[in-house]
Amino acid sequence: MNRARRSSRYGATLLLALACTLPLSSHGDAQHDNPSPFQPSNGGQARMAGPYYLELVARRNEIFVYITDHAGAAVGSAGGKGKAVVHTDGHGLTILLAAADGNVLKGAGRFKLKRSSIVYVTVHLRRAKEQKAVFRPLEGMPVEPSANPN
Repeated sequence: MNRARRSSRYGATLLLALACTLPLSSHGDAQHDNPSPFQPSNGGQARMAGPYYLELVARRNEIFVYITDHAGAAVGSAGGKGKAVVHTDGHGLTILLAAADGNVLKGAGRFKLKRSSIVYVTVHLRRAKEQKAVFRPLEGMPVEPSANPN
């Protein structure tokens, strides 16, 4: 009988421990990879990264990261830095980002984006913790019709 009580106590403890961890697992890093409700104002893709929204805009070998708070107000980039790692077809290229005008970090490098490209952005603003976000810049873009239908 004593053994049965220990077994049921162990089972109850295990069940309670599992029940307590389930709600915590729903708040993992996956939320940072999901598109944000923030509406990008610079034509890019936005992601939540800690206390910020980061908007990635990639144009002709340049990367711009616009930084705003959760209310949509610009967050100054002075003294900030970061990096963008562009992964395409199994190759990664690291582009260093430096503070530009206002709320922008900017960097340049020779890269090519495809639908399969993933860009990992790390931002470190002055007197703030480093924040990270993952972007898929061409995801959701309309497919252009082929010039040769055959």
